Amino acid sequence: MDDIDLKLLASLKEDAKRKYSDLADLLNLSAPSVHARVKKLEQLGVIQSYTIKLNPKLLGAKLTAFVRVTTEGVACMDIPASFEPFAEVEELHSVAGEESLLLKVRTRDTESLDVFLDQIRKIPGVRKTVTSIVLGTRIDRGTDPTAFNPASNGSGNGAGNGSASG
Repeated sequence: MDDIDLKLLASLKEDAKRKYSDLADLLNLSAPSVHARVKKLEQLGVIQSYTIKLNPKLLGAKLTAFVRVTTEGVACMDIPASFEPFAEVEELHSVAGEESLLLKVRTRDTESLDVFLDQIRKIPGVRKTVTSIVLGTRIDRGTDPTAFNPASNGSGNGAGNGSASG
């Protein structure tokens, strides 16, 4: 990837519905050249999908929490399937440390969170949960396409340049 690809990705991240002609003007390329670059980035798997960003609060999911899950007697690779039926689970990560899993969950309120926690504690292999309720989100920007690329103006490793992934 070169600097043009990174600028293209940053522009698409801001607005995935931008027309190729508008992107071409921004990047000083032809629209067919922009189209070819987008297709290449899709084929490489850099662009995984085009989606919309929803406002969970307006949909009724007013509470966000992170749940750390300690497991025992079950392989960490086997347990994620047990969480699939729970629509509250937005993200599930395998992590290093005392806990095995980190969940990002959204619920209507604390009562809904309580019911959810009771349900997941019944999953075979779940020994303990520790929950942190989000009071406010200060940064929610997703992956910066320039933060980890040595060809960019960033440090190449994401350290110290204010990057975050989410």
